[in-house]
Amino acid sequence: MHHDRAKRNSLICFYKQHVYNSISVCEDETITDLLLPPPTLPKRFRQIVVAAACRGMVCFSSASCSNSAVVWNNATREYRIFNGIGRGDIDGRSYYSLATGFTFLPLINDYKLVRVIIYANHTAYIKITRWNGDNSSIPAKEMETDFPYNIVQHGHCLNANDAIHWLGHDKVGPVLSIVIAFDMVEEKFRQIETPFYQEKPIRHYHRKLALFKESTLAIFGSSVSSTGYLSFHIWALKNYRHVSESWAKQFTFEAASLLCYDLQPMGFWLNDEVVFYRMDETPAKMGLYDIHTNQIKDFPVDIDFDYLLYYSSIIQYKDSLVPLPHMKKNKMTNNVCCNHCPFQNDQFNIN
Repeated sequence: MHHDRAKRNSLICFYKQHVYNSISVCEDETITDLLLPPPTLPKRFRQIVVAAACRGMVCFSSASCSNSAVVWNNATREYRIFNGIGRGDIDGRSYYSLATGFTFLPLINDYKLVRVIIYANHTAYIKITRWNGDNSSIPAKEMETDFPYNIVQHGHCLNANDAIHWLGHDKVGPVLSIVIAFDMVEEKFRQIETPFYQEKPIRHYHRKLALFKESTLAIFGSSVSSTGYLSFHIWALKNYRHVSESWAKQFTFEAASLLCYDLQPMGFWLNDEVVFYRMDETPAKMGLYDIHTNQIKDFPVDIDFDYLLYYSSIIQYKDSLVPLPHMKKNKMTNNVCCNHCPFQNDQFNIN
């Protein structure tokens, strides 16, 4: 059962001293260490990223393995390792990059785990692993399509409006920053222009997709203000999928120093406060910007980030007792699906 009245939590996943860590921060600021992700092979845990989340479950992926992903329920501590969700080579072509999406579609009562394998020749292979709310598996769907884009930020995606969204840019023509959306119902890609472009003086490492007021697709960006400091902006996408679809700036706040890496936006906390890394201190800390008072304060989480900061994620979720799908025995002869897979102890497959 999914608890609509359950307390909201923030799941923060990060690397500390070269080891993957996760904590959950509740509304009352209670901090709980979580044993996430599932067991990995030695020296391979640094390859894991958080791809997506929905209904209290988190999907972990790896940029080095095109065939596996993990879905974890934070409340029940259950996880499932999905093998065979993609393939690493098509007609002798090595893949260029990977992206993963995961969502639940209430109207059709289906879960969909999407793997996008991107090739250098402007094409992509998509495999959709599916199961319904009764935990019965549905035959997977495969397709190939033209894909003249790159997906950036290690394939981190955002669920909104029954679609998966990644930040990316065009491969052809002017290098324009875009949002790449995959409609999970119609199973089609579309491109959404962003309110900024790479050739403008806006730092790419400050761009981040987020949910504004828990439901509206939003994007962070930065620019250099007239004072020489960095200004941080948030835009919200109005009239999603309509002819009048457009970005509207919600607010701007300015960094407190001239340091280029002063603040790194992560997403939103409760009451629409912005969570960010404070890079002006050693070790780096986390902070909150209150959009109502225009004040910046420390966030009561001391996680001492190391240089693997760019793999870190923050995800809003509510605890859910929804069970994960039943798995059946596969014919694997070892604990991993390939030589580059970081996930181990898997002997099951959904298909």
